[in-house]
Amino acid sequence: MTQGQQSTASGGGGVLLVSRPAPGVLWLTMNRPDRRNALDRALGEELLRAFERAETDPRARAVVLTGSGSAFCGGDDLGAVDEHLAGERRHSPVLGDTADPVYLRIVEAIVTAPQPVIAAVNGPAAGAGTELACAADLRIAAGTARIGSCLVNVAQTGTAVMLARIVGTAKATEIYLSGGLLDAADAERLGIYTRVVPPADLRDAALAEARRLAAGPTRAIGLYKQLRERVYGQPLEQALRTQNTFHIRNNREVHDAAEGARAFVEKRSPEFTGR
Repeated sequence: MTQGQQSTASGGGGVLLVSRPAPGVLWLTMNRPDRRNALDRALGEELLRAFERAETDPRARAVVLTGSGSAFCGGDDLGAVDEHLAGERRHSPVLGDTADPVYLRIVEAIVTAPQPVIAAVNGPAAGAGTELACAADLRIAAGTARIGSCLVNVAQTGTAVMLARIVGTAKATEIYLSGGLLDAADAERLGIYTRVVPPADLRDAALAEARRLAAGPTRAIGLYKQLRERVYGQPLEQALRTQNTFHIRNNREVHDAAEGARAFVEKRSPEFTGR
């Protein structure tokens, strides 16, 4: 697939759109607008496979995740969940091989992706959709894009992991218990959204950021993401030594490290290759 082309992941009639709008940028669009891009098994499996393929794709140096229509992701498809509870598992947002909720595996894939991941939050995100957005490294949102939990409204539990990593346990609890959605300004103030832009500017803003990151030292960024997860919750002394281990690894393994140092000394812009 060449630059600018778009393909459709079948698994449910085009539930995931895949495109490459610029060199190094992989753009993933959840495409169930009639269901507010809620996760059923088809969409979940396609999205998980897309992130798994991106792990070894040298052309995917930055990934953007967004939704089609008016919503980012409304969470798990409650119709499919209701079927699951009744014993019908074909559309269930639970993976048949492991019985893991599909959102859980996607969150893990986003967090451990070897490249930066941007959530372009085009509309409301709730439940598992909020966890997907919060798993991304950056979140650029439309000014109309509300976000929250809403799980208490349907007697479900969740949004206590990725959301809480951003806003803290107390605020995540408040958001969960409220049953409502934060507006974009409040979400930006709390650090959930990295940046808020007018809805008409969202694609351009997300693409510009993705292009910037894709031109950067993406191998070093991938190591940073590994380091971030390793030191999370570690005692200070152990965390600092883990950080130093990754610093040494970076100098040994990242080709761009030498280019970065050389460019700094030569007072020029570095030309990174992502290796």
